[in-house]
Amino acid sequence: MANQEHVDKLRTDVDEWNQWREEDPAVGADLNGADLSGANLVLANLRQCGLRGADLTLANLKGADLRGADLRSANLVGARLIGADFEGADLCGADLRTAEDLTAEQLAQTRGDETTQLPEGIARPARWGSLQAAR
Repeated sequence: MANQEHVDKLRTDVDEWNQWREEDPAVGADLNGADLSGANLVLANLRQCGLRGADLTLANLKGADLRGADLRSANLVGARLIGADFEGADLCGADLRTAEDLTAEQLAQTRGDETTQLPEGIARPARWGSLQAAR
């Protein structure tokens, strides 16, 4: 379950959140299962965050840093993802069906599986199959 203090801090002020993350990058941000639906997370530093099962429905993640984030089973339906960096993120089981502005390039260095739901017109990266075999 999410650390409510972390959820409140992120929802209140992204700039303060980013400063907190920068000052103490070793602190793991626990947003697993958090309700962040509709949140304005433009340019948020969510690098290496636990977002497993988080509800990011209709969240604005424009330019967000999601490198290495655990987004397994997260709901990103309708989320705005223009410029979001997903390098190394785990998207296994995530629902991205109607995510806006998601590109194949953003998915190129991610982890995903057969349960990851992508928007129409976005192909699964070829490397996802080989990652599953390695697990």
